[in-house]
Amino acid sequence: MQIKFYDRERELNYLKTYCQLIPNSILFVYGPKSSGKSTVMLKVIEEFKDRDDLVFFYYDLRKYATPTKEEFLNIFFEKGDKKYLYNKLEIDLKIFKFGVEENFDFNNVSLNNVFAKINEDINAVVEEGKRPILIIDELQKLKSIYFNGSKSLLNELFNLFVHLTKVRHLCHVICLTSDSLFINEIHNNSSLAKASEYYLIDWLEKETIEKILKEEKFNEEEINYAINYISLPYEIELLKSNKQLGVSVKETIKNWINIEEERIRHIMRTNPNKKEDILKILKLFSDKIKIKSEDVGDEIFDALKILIENEILFYDVINGIIKPHSLTTYYAIKYL
Repeated sequence: MQIKFYDRERELNYLKTYCQLIPNSILFVYGPKSSGKSTVMLKVIEEFKDRDDLVFFYYDLRKYATPTKEEFLNIFFEKGDKKYLYNKLEIDLKIFKFGVEENFDFNNVSLNNVFAKINEDINAVVEEGKRPILIIDELQKLKSIYFNGSKSLLNELFNLFVHLTKVRHLCHVICLTSDSLFINEIHNNSSLAKASEYYLIDWLEKETIEKILKEEKFNEEEINYAINYISLPYEIELLKSNKQLGVSVKETIKNWINIEEERIRHIMRTNPNKKEDILKILKLFSDKIKIKSEDVGDEIFDALKILIENEILFYDVINGIIKPHSLTTYYAIKYL
């Protein structure tokens, strides 16, 4: 299903402007799952595809199983006779992969060799009078990769990213993630404290959803019902598809809530020793959609992590806010 680009002009303009500034920090774009982070970023790349002065390296790690060291190298590098080459798997977009010579041995390479190649390719772009922009979607999938048995790829990458952005101002580095515990780790990483910025792409505004539903020819009754329950762009596409299939807006949304209820019950069944703490946390949402992180006591933080890891709750660590991943999840919590 091709997802339509819905009204994200503020986010689009922010990221377009950011890409044209002098690199000075790593940008972490975060938000609830399916809030439109990747869609907005790809729209930025699409709108700049005729700009010869911008070179986008874009890697979507969701397309791959959690990679091994060797798979990481194959994902990030393309063999050829240039320092950077078109990504053959992304024919619709003008994006690139880092280039290495044909005889480059992926099986016998040190992390220093890898970083040297990345630096060479970034500098090759800069020497041509262009600005490189490195975008990694769901970067946290690299957490389990180690070089030489001990060096964490992700930790070393962060050092490289700081060098490319804050130290040398050579290249933008933009990392996208819906993993709010990962953002929490990043935010608490002292080496990134003065070298990172954060940008939240959140739920759609209620007024925006109403406007979109009108444009999509939903009737007034459907709109008045739907705007109380939906919050994410992909939900609008599903409502459209289901309506064409003869499933009403009310029935679709009720099904979503039922599914979320069962997910929560499953989490409690599979974590029986945390069930009481999980219920304690969920009761905090009985009369409010958002709570402050300080409202959750340390003694039940492990239960909170379970709900965050299972994408029932979203932890906005930058603003100290915890809320359900979506409005349908919120109503599932209320109806338990």
